[in-house]
Amino acid sequence: MVTKVTLNLPSELVEQIKQVAREQSLTVTEVFRRGLQTDLFLTKEEAQGGKILVQKGNGSMVELLRQH
Repeated sequence: MVTKVTLNLPSELVEQIKQVAREQSLTVTEVFRRGLQTDLFLTKEEAQGGKILVQKGNGSMVELLRQH
């Protein structure tokens, strides 16, 4: 089942999302879906005590700290 949702977002954010969609040959809807699924996953992992680590191009690791 699919539910239509209406969002109010800053214009700059919408433009960035459209840019990602163009660069990756995706629909804007798919970019939102992926972003929301990623956020839900990260939120769940953090709630279970997990940390989010990002490996940079040079091999170094940094912890991603998100606002709650």
